[in-house]
Amino acid sequence: MWPPDSKEDPEASGLHMDLDDDDLMDPTPIRDLGAGFLNNFCRKAAISFFEQHGLISHQINSYNDFIKNKVQNVFDSIGEVTVEPGYDPSKKGENEWKYASVKFGKVTLERPRHARLQNMTYSSRMKVQIHVQVYTQNLVRSDKFKTGKEQYLDKEKGDCDFDHGGYFLIKGAEKTFIAQEQICLRRLWVSNSPTWTVAYREVSKRKRVYIKLETPKSEQIRGGEKVLTVYFSATEFPIWIMFFALGVSSDREVVNLIDCDCNDSSIVNVLIASIHDADKHCDGFRRGKNALSHVVKEIEKCRFPPGESVEDFFSNYLFSNLSGFKRKARFLGYMVNCLLLAYTGRRKVDNRDDFRNKRLELAGELLERELRVHVKHAERRMVKAMQRDLYGDRSLHPIEHYLDASIITNGLSRAFSTGAWTHPYKRMERTSGVVATLRRTNPLQTTADMRKTRQQVQYTGKVGDARYPHPSHWGKICFLSTPDGENCGLVKNLAITGLVSTNIQEPFLDELRDCGMDNLVDDTSTLLSGKDKVFLDGDWVGVCEDSVSFVAELRRKRRRKEVPPQVEIKRDEKHREVRIFSDSGRILRPLLVVENLRKIKSLKGGDYSFRSLLDNGVIELIGAEEEEDCRTAWGIKYLLMENDVKPPVKYTHCELDMSFLLGLSCAIIPFANHDHARRVLYQSEKHSQQAIGFSTTNPNIRVDTNIHQLYYPQRPLFRTMLSDCLGKPGYPLGHSGIGPRPEYFNGQCAIVAVNVHLGYNQEDSLVMNRASLERGMFRSEHIRSYKADVDNNEALGKKPKFEDLVNFGKVQSKIGRVDSLDDDGFPFIGANLQNGDIVIGKCTESGADHSIKLKHTERGMVQKVVLSANDEGKNFAVVSMRQVRTPCLGDKFSSMHGQKGVLGFLESQENFPFTIQGIVPDIVINPHAFPSRQTPGQLLEAALGKGIACGGSQRYATPFSTISVDAITDQLHRAGFSRWGSERVYNGRTGEMIRSLVFMGPNFYQRLTHMAEDKVKFRNTGPVHPLTRQPVADRKRFGGIKFGEMERDCLIAHGAAANLHERLFTLSDSSQMHICRKCQNIANVIQRAVPGGRKIRGPYCRFCESVEDIVLVNVPYGAKLLAQELFSMGISMKFETELG
Repeated sequence: MWPPDSKEDPEASGLHMDLDDDDLMDPTPIRDLGAGFLNNFCRKAAISFFEQHGLISHQINSYNDFIKNKVQNVFDSIGEVTVEPGYDPSKKGENEWKYASVKFGKVTLERPRHARLQNMTYSSRMKVQIHVQVYTQNLVRSDKFKTGKEQYLDKEKGDCDFDHGGYFLIKGAEKTFIAQEQICLRRLWVSNSPTWTVAYREVSKRKRVYIKLETPKSEQIRGGEKVLTVYFSATEFPIWIMFFALGVSSDREVVNLIDCDCNDSSIVNVLIASIHDADKHCDGFRRGKNALSHVVKEIEKCRFPPGESVEDFFSNYLFSNLSGFKRKARFLGYMVNCLLLAYTGRRKVDNRDDFRNKRLELAGELLERELRVHVKHAERRMVKAMQRDLYGDRSLHPIEHYLDASIITNGLSRAFSTGAWTHPYKRMERTSGVVATLRRTNPLQTTADMRKTRQQVQYTGKVGDARYPHPSHWGKICFLSTPDGENCGLVKNLAITGLVSTNIQEPFLDELRDCGMDNLVDDTSTLLSGKDKVFLDGDWVGVCEDSVSFVAELRRKRRRKEVPPQVEIKRDEKHREVRIFSDSGRILRPLLVVENLRKIKSLKGGDYSFRSLLDNGVIELIGAEEEEDCRTAWGIKYLLMENDVKPPVKYTHCELDMSFLLGLSCAIIPFANHDHARRVLYQSEKHSQQAIGFSTTNPNIRVDTNIHQLYYPQRPLFRTMLSDCLGKPGYPLGHSGIGPRPEYFNGQCAIVAVNVHLGYNQEDSLVMNRASLERGMFRSEHIRSYKADVDNNEALGKKPKFEDLVNFGKVQSKIGRVDSLDDDGFPFIGANLQNGDIVIGKCTESGADHSIKLKHTERGMVQKVVLSANDEGKNFAVVSMRQVRTPCLGDKFSSMHGQKGVLGFLESQENFPFTIQGIVPDIVINPHAFPSRQTPGQLLEAALGKGIACGGSQRYATPFSTISVDAITDQLHRAGFSRWGSERVYNGRTGEMIRSLVFMGPNFYQRLTHMAEDKVKFRNTGPVHPLTRQPVADRKRFGGIKFGEMERDCLIAHGAAANLHERLFTLSDSSQMHICRKCQNIANVIQRAVPGGRKIRGPYCRFCESVEDIVLVNVPYGAKLLAQELFSMGISMKFETELG
């Protein structure tokens, strides 16, 4: 305890300041805090995490980093561009040659403007200062200019309550980035296929260094050993020569730098063989600068030799982050050490599926790459244009004349629209799957789309283990939500608390030195064998004596806010290394720090904001590699049991909640841990994203092509930890509690009975209560928009030809009815349009009709008509039509447990079984849906929901921390129901009591977008294809129903030959043609002259030149077409005929 007068004593208070925080803490054991208090704290911490970071912070943070730093970096990296004259002597005149230099300066961005409704791009103007100097060998003049270019800006308008931004508006379409998984280039890469290699991989190819262990190409060196070879700058040379070129003075120094176990014969043999190999390549390389001159000679042989001297070349391109040749030699020795340890089996080869070796590329990195390509393109064009004006007496125009800003604007716009992005390392190629259009069925789908990650693979067949979950995914990537099909395991979703790091700008090398790190010495004679190496972002920055205290002190600084919280610190005890990372693209997740949990009580005023928890070290962000050093408890329950297990465990960290290992769409499934994994995957990837909900709160100012909205969306009865954390305190009248975030649940609570109903619910079909549907259950609205545009000639400033000017207007149309159109060519609000009606009238002055007609099966009431103009000089109109959809037979529904079903029968309420309380189910589901699907979670949800509806206090169905079955049954029993949720029911038809008990309870059901009305297809006769004369395929064009090979096989198996003939011939493309029976060729119908001067028309065989023996046969038109197409290639088909 402190002495009582310590408050007044200034020295004591100074002492108080110097002492470590942790020593002053009240040493309350964690157990005394109590499980209830700690669980409550975890919930508050999680709520504060989502309040600060939300669900798509990774997209927005990365983009903000791009705007703040990376745009400027792109222009800075170009440096000064010198434009040389063309050196054409004929144009020189009497003056000196003129040169120009162009330098890019400061970049500024303006605020953007509104865009969505006008089909425009939400973008802002980017201004770059450019300094131009024109000079002969003496300076002539210097200028300064600005140029405007456009750059797309993240969506930040508060127009919808559910909208968090994070996407781009390109020509009215919403686009978002899918995070790209790329191999991390910041660390050495050791691999053993095709040969043993260690690689130092920079982004630019000239800086990459590879050391390979391979059998020598020349004749066998004694011992037949493998030798070490360095590949650098498109040349190769023995490792020993490279060491001596970097200034190492003796073989002993090289062996000390490599720092391997010299008692291991296989290592010694490799080193000796490498020395012999070096001797063979360059005799006497140890003397003077022979080794350096040999390296220079080799480098100059390559196709593009460097322009600068070898010293500059080495310092700029060989390990450019390290200064000093001796430090470079040390790093080269470390690379060899890694390779030899891996070769002798003492170090693992790097695994490309491990998340420590991966980085996620988001908006910042991707846009920087794309912008760099287009700026380079604009620069090349500028240099060519400027060269022409540097001759003779010509003077330079202003820089705007040469630098075409539209190259950058159009290039970015094209990349967003087509989705073809610059390849990360192949210059000329483009990759697809980087940008996706944001889907808007419901807010859950929209948010899930922005949390996707994608791994690009060359060939989908051979990807090895890339599709499997890896242990490093734990807590960072959801191990359940991944699509089924070809992208399975390649497209993943971030776990719910996954954050993606951004680049840390401020340097913190001084903090490393404070913790006990020594700088790397720039000589090759000092021995470092007893010390641990310290790496910062893959570069060797120093050494430390005691890595345990160094790492402990650095972590303590991080918990005290002296080092940025996103820094990742890993101590590798086996290889005596400390690896520190501060780069962007690492996935971090928040964990509780066990030793600082006792600080919770002392937080001022119970301030549980995430920032204050992070600053006080109660929570820290842990990356994939640092997690290997942590011992994490799965939850508070396990933390309190740590002394009860034998042997006792000492936890360092603790999860906030077990369900945070899952992704967004998985963690809101109740009792997900009780269901079969495949069913959870179906729900999270398919059904939750097809469920009709309420997609946006501002439908009046949006025009979506196709959207569904549920009339009465409800929130479920149960709650999960995640739905609480994402919620907002939303109860009126001073009720303290959190309302679950409603937009992530899209459906309604229905009373579900598990029963057989007259055989109408077999094979996953459902029987529904007609009265419930008439009261509005699952009723939704389908809104469809039609767009058309015309040229705005005043804006374009053209004088058009009078006839071809297309404008909106009403004209009597041959292609459809125009009864509902006003004179301006648009329907009136509330017009009831059927298929075949014109929805937008467009015509030319000459009367040509360009109107848009409703396709087959499309109908509805006109809801709104929008007229506007976009930034490309076009006037466009949008007509929205709405249609009320009440569930009908064939519509698809699903529970939250992947139990999808189709509505098979609508039963009236009086015929349904009812309970003694008079409760009638809304849905009856077949009991056979459960045993093979293994989804008891749905039954538990119904039982829990029933208890909640009766006022029970147990409300949580969080995955992995669900309440026991006994607690659910007790809650039901207390409410006066049977323990197991079964009820006595009475037959609605006869009124008799049914002998068996029926399980009944409220389940959350979703209506999916697949509706019978959008799928139903019928046709008697209709349009045929002009070439083959077979019915067209599309449903919207009133096409036919395909009768494919499989269906044909069935009819053959049934022996129904006449039916088959009718399907494939009579009802498809029956036609006739003439055949000459003499030569078995097709006889064409032609007009020919006959004796007597008359002309007659009829079948005539040109081979036999006769009309005798020609017969008319029935063939499919497709066969006739094939014969004629083959005939055009010089292949004649013969037809054998029989008179039937």
